[in-house]
Amino acid sequence: MFRNTRSRLKLIPVLAVLAAGCGPFGYLKKVAKEASRAVADAEAVGAEEHAPYEYWGAVTYLEQAKILMGYSEYERSFDYGERAKQLAEEAKKKAELRKRGGIEETLDEGAQAEGEGGAEGSAEGDASASGDIGDGEVSGKAEVSIGGGK
Repeated sequence: MFRNTRSRLKLIPVLAVLAAGCGPFGYLKKVAKEASRAVADAEAVGAEEHAPYEYWGAVTYLEQAKILMGYSEYERSFDYGERAKQLAEEAKKKAELRKRGGIEETLDEGAQAEGEGGAEGSAEGDASASGDIGDGEVSGKAEVSIGGGK
């Protein structure tokens, strides 16, 4: 009888430690391992240059997940870690596609940024007003040129 009670008493502290430590173990798997690895993989394929929005979003979410973990906000930390992982995977995929030429360059990255091409237009109109203060008419012509540096 004494031996059975003694073994049960030894088991209680072990179970208490395991139950209290569930949050950090989940964090280690989700954030410290999976999300950190996903961000590192995205960086390795050049996502910082080819998919900056997704890459820096992943980095920011990962940093915030680590901060929340420091405050024992496990659930929020997991959520931020999951979002960091998702963005890092998107960044990696987009960077690989851009390197292979699978995604067209955007306006900011293409010829417009270098001063080639452009959009031009003109605007014409008449404006008139009447009232107690004055009777005036305005007419004019304006040209609008956007981009191209011409």
